[in-house]
Amino acid sequence: MEAYDQSIMDIDARLDKIEVRLDKHDQMFVNVLERLSKIETRLDHIETTMVTKADLERLSATMIKWMVGMFIGSGIAAITVMTFVLNNAVPKAPPLPPTPIVIQVPAYK
Repeated sequence: MEAYDQSIMDIDARLDKIEVRLDKHDQMFVNVLERLSKIETRLDHIETTMVTKADLERLSATMIKWMVGMFIGSGIAAITVMTFVLNNAVPKAPPLPPTPIVIQVPAYK
């Protein structure tokens, strides 16, 4: 009978330990709920400024347009600079003086 009483006391001690642990978990759970409510409050406020899928699509289209425009503009600027440099870099030969016009007058008789 003593062994039986001892096992019941061991079980009671174990149950007491479990109850203490559960109380600690309950306190932690309350803390977690408080923190979760703070996070939800922040997210509700942030949600109004979040980017949507449509916003990302518009941004992507705008970026593509700008990049194509910049590429074309850069090409045009490069061609213009090359044309200017090639036309003015090589010294041009001075123009030949015009051939003199010779008029021969017949001798007077």
